[in-house]
Amino acid sequence: MKHLAGGQLIAKVGIDYFKDASTFGALSDEAIIYLLENGEVRQLDKGDILFAYGDPGDSFFVNLKGKIEFFKTRQNEATHIRDYLFGQEVGSVAMIGLHPRVGDARAAEDSIMLEVSCGLFHDLHENYPVDFGILLLNLSREMARHLRASDDKLAEHHINL
Repeated sequence: MKHLAGGQLIAKVGIDYFKDASTFGALSDEAIIYLLENGEVRQLDKGDILFAYGDPGDSFFVNLKGKIEFFKTRQNEATHIRDYLFGQEVGSVAMIGLHPRVGDARAAEDSIMLEVSCGLFHDLHENYPVDFGILLLNLSREMARHLRASDDKLAEHHINL
C-alpha cells in the first residue's frame, strides 16, 4: 500500500472526476478538495487488505478507483458480501455505529481509496456544514440501498426454502 497526495491526484484527473462519485454527489468543489487534501489517499495493489475483521471502525473509505471486495466474518468464517466500485464508500457503518470492523475489505484489483477519519469527518462539519449535511445524506442513501439489497436477498432466500 502506498500513500498518495490528494492535491496531486486532483491535478492529475481534475475535480470533475470526483464529482461523479456517489459519496461526493452534490458536494462543493471546495469540500471535495478539502477531503482529498486532508484525508489519507491510499493506492492498493490487487490483494492488499484495506481493513481487517476487528480493526477499529474509526474511519470510512471512498473508492476513487478500482474494486474492493468485502467479506463479512461470522462464526469464524468469511463470506463475500459485496463489491465496492468507484464512488462508493465502505466502512461508514462501523464508524457511525462505534464498533470494530465486522469483516475484511480487500482490493480485488489495483485501487485508490480515500480514508476519511472521525477527525476529518468532524472537521468537515466545522468547516463546511452544508456539505457535511449533504455527505451524511449520501452516506445514508448508500446504507439504505445496501439494506434494501440485503432485505431482497433475505426474502428471496425465504421463498426458495
